[in-house]
Amino acid sequence: MIYDVDKLDIMAARKDGGVELYIISSGILDDSPNTQTLLLDKIQNYLGYINSNKFKKEFPNTTKEGVWIILKMEEEPPLLIKKLCNKIVPWVQDNGANFVINVER
Repeated sequence: MIYDVDKLDIMAARKDGGVELYIISSGILDDSPNTQTLLLDKIQNYLGYINSNKFKKEFPNTTKEGVWIILKMEEEPPLLIKKLCNKIVPWVQDNGANFVINVER
């Protein structure tokens, strides 16, 4: 499940100057309209932060290639969520970052 769409879950600055922003799914993501909305709202919040003056001030030398939004899950998501995530990739790229799913069991 996705919680606190207005908050960043985890952010980590990498030694190479990149920045990773994690969205942590607690438990299994379902493919309900509510879950899809929560994910999209969370992504929108992250993009807002990435494009803010605060982010640019904290990470002035970070390039688009070095900024990653990572959806971290413990279970494979349903097919509908995978398809939604594929559509999220170009949206995030158009807004100055990269997006990937990370499934760790």
